[in-house]
Formats: sequence, C-alpha cells, structure tokens
Amino acid sequence: MEPISVYGYDHRMLEHSPPSNTKSPPPSPKDPIPENTSPLTPPTPSQLLALPPELRAQILRHLLPRSLPAPTLTDPPIWLRGTTAILATCRLLYTEGLPLLYSHNVFALEVVWDCCTFAYRYVSRSASPHPLVAPRTMAFPDDLAPRTVALMRRFQVRVHHVDSYLGMMKYGYGGSGLAEGLADQVRWLGRILGRLERVLELRVVWRDDGGREGVAEGVLGPLRALGNVERCVVVGEWTGRGVEE
Repeated sequence: MEPISVYGYDHRMLEHSPPSNTKSPPPSPKDPIPENTSPLTPPTPSQLLALPPELRAQILRHLLPRSLPAPTLTDPPIWLRGTTAILATCRLLYTEGLPLLYSHNVFALEVVWDCCTFAYRYVSRSASPHPLVAPRTMAFPDDLAPRTVALMRRFQVRVHHVDSYLGMMKYGYGGSGLAEGLADQVRWLGRILGRLERVLELRVVWRDDGGREGVAEGVLGPLRALGNVERCVVVGEWTGRGVEE
C-alpha cells in the first residue's frame, strides 16, 4: 500500500529525486559562447494570489481535506480526501489554508483507559461497494504538530468505559479501577483542550458497556468544566438507552 498521510497527502511528493552518479563535464574555455542568449523569462503572476481572500478561501476549501457532518450525534465524522500540497507552494496559501484545514473541520478523539487517539475515516476514491476506509488512529496530541493542535476548534470526544471482563482481559483492571483510569485520561485531555484559545464545538459521546449509571458524571466532569467551550453536547450510550444534555 502506498504511504498516505492522515489527510491523503502522498508522501512521494515530499521526496527528492535521488542524485545522479554521472556528472556533466565542466565547460571548456574553448567552447564558444552562444551569441543569441535570451534573458530569463520572468515568472507569470499567479491568478490565484490575485483573487480576493474570500474567493481564495472558497477554492482552498474545495482542495483541502474536509470533514462531513455526521448523520447522528454519536457517529464520527467522515473525511473527504483532498490535497495539502497547495499549502507548500507559498507562505500566503500556507497562512490562509492551515486554519481552514484545522479550525473548520471536526476531529474525532477516542478516549479509553490507557490512551487518547485521533481516529478518522475517509471516503475511498475506488469504485468499491464499501467506500469507507477502515478507521486509522494516531496518538493525540503526540503525533500532531503543536501549531496544528493549537488551531483545532471542533471536536467529537468518544469516551469508552468497558465492562469488568474486557477490562481485566485488555488492561488488567476491573471495577472502580477502570473508571479511575478513564478519568485520568479525560482530565489529561481536558488540560489540553483548556489551553486552546477557544473551542467552538465539543461533542462528547459516552459509551458504557456495563450500563452503570452514575459513572459518567465523575469521568466527564473535567470536560464539562471547560470555560473556553462555546457549545457542548453530551450524548450517553448505555444499556440501549441514549441521554443527551
């Protein structure tokens, strides 16, 4: 499989051509100098850079990867693949395009007992009967550049509280130890989100496989207490029921 980044950017575009082992011989002093040597042609001004910023932003939104609205509050967002190569063309497009990529899209975070990850799915370009690619994950925020995390404004946080049997099999903990470990991860995530300038949207999805009521209030407290969140929605899933705040 070809190496594809999280935003569908082909890593081969970043690679340089290997240096050739053969070197051209230096010009001889006796070689005649062409008389009709034309000067270098000046570069053609970019029509894209000449557009108003509002129109240029609309073009960048169509080129860059973007997340689609989820059909329900509990479903994670689906990404449409795009290209980030245009951000490497000049400083202006990088400055204007980076906030469009990170501030206007929804990032789905998965919180479990031992880690927090950024999980994403995107639509494949192939004519497959199953166009959605299997979810891919990367550690949050360790696998992302700090400057890009600082631009994020919209999150879906899925907090998964497993039952005691799965907790013992997977983590070696059960009972109250599962809730305490999960609460530590949520507090750690709350500190990261709390350092952002602001969060426009925070959608929290609570999943409890054991159906234990009362656990969510203690675990999700740090996310509810964030003072920089403009809109927060909490959706609960346990014993087949859903609760929304």
